[in-house]
Amino acid sequence: MALTVHLLLYPEETWYVAHCLEFDLVAQGKTPLDAFKNLLDAIEVQAAYAQEAGDWGQLFVPAPAEYWRLLPMAHPYRPGANGWHLPAILSGVECALVGA
Repeated sequence: MALTVHLLLYPEETWYVAHCLEFDLVAQGKTPLDAFKNLLDAIEVQAAYAQEAGDWGQLFVPAPAEYWRLLPMAHPYRPGANGWHLPAILSGVECALVGA
């Protein structure tokens, strides 16, 4: 199984938050790239757990509507190619940065 997901990045106090809208998973980092990488790690762990448990339904829990509404107003974010890889479950990510 491989799919494309939407990642929304936004500042929150002194951190950046990365939010996977299809899975309602969240991670943070000091920079948008750090938050992005941390979220990819969280997706990988959660997908491995779902596979081990044989329950893919627990992975697919959409984020609340208010986060989906932010997506059209955000600007595309292209993370640099260094230091990250997509989890096996993902074929791609569409990233957007709020407040850029």
